[in-house]
Amino acid sequence: MSDEKPSETVDSEEPETEDIWDKWRRAGVVAREALKIAKPMVKPGTKVLDIVEAVESYIIENSSGCSFPCNVALNNIAAHYTSPLNDETIIAEGDLVTIDCGAHIDGCISDSAITIALNPDHEALVKASRDATNVAIRMLRPGAKLNTIGALIEDTIKSAGFEPVKQLTGHQLQEYELHSDKQIPCVAGKSEVLVEEGEVYAVETFASTGSGNVSDLPNPVIYQLLPIRVPVRFRGSRQFLSIARKNYGEFPFAERWLAKEMKHATLKMAERELKKNGALIAHHILAEEKEEFVSQSEHTVIITEDGHEKTT
Repeated sequence: MSDEKPSETVDSEEPETEDIWDKWRRAGVVAREALKIAKPMVKPGTKVLDIVEAVESYIIENSSGCSFPCNVALNNIAAHYTSPLNDETIIAEGDLVTIDCGAHIDGCISDSAITIALNPDHEALVKASRDATNVAIRMLRPGAKLNTIGALIEDTIKSAGFEPVKQLTGHQLQEYELHSDKQIPCVAGKSEVLVEEGEVYAVETFASTGSGNVSDLPNPVIYQLLPIRVPVRFRGSRQFLSIARKNYGEFPFAERWLAKEMKHATLKMAERELKKNGALIAHHILAEEKEEFVSQSEHTVIITEDGHEKTT
């Protein structure tokens, strides 16, 4: 017990300064721990759905929610695959497996990814994206040029004998905004946009054994509402909007999540109407050519006065 008089303690107290980065850091820890849960699950015979649900359950229990559905990308898939309802996809011997997940705490976001090679021949590819991400993070400080960082990412991946994926970039994060204004390209560019103190970035790089070009696959499984109001005629569309707005806001969400609450035919009709009206966008699965492989590495970083802080 303190010997100080109560009155002296009250008089000398100063208001506590709120740590504006506390929630960002906590979200980073949640994503990091979720990946730790997923990593030992990556082995032949494991259902992708089991990994996805384990990751998402941990995030939901320990934060305000997922900032996007857990992605599990196999082999030539680069991004935006999450399990549909009752997914029977199983990890096979020798697969290259990427797990990408994110949490948010009151809108303060984390975004992190790892790739695991079940075939030793792919270890160099995994290392290339990991090294590229680490190089980019080391460069992040106020005044750094994002196109210069992109050039270093490209050089790191090409020096390892692979190609950077051109269409995918790191991205600035803001509260409740997973993809904000600024981007960190995976290749050199002409735009000399500067990094500024107080910004947050998801630094992600992708290395490919192919051309480094990805294309959309049909049948997307991840969607996102746009912040607009549109007239809808179909009752199922109103149900869709009610569920998505209440539970996910403007964050991307899995079709699987709504499929647990809506009939399949109703869900598909609602998606068609809302996409036509411009209220709903699809995040298509992105893939390299068949027989090629893509690795990913990602961390979330806060830009500080004299450098950076990694939250994941």
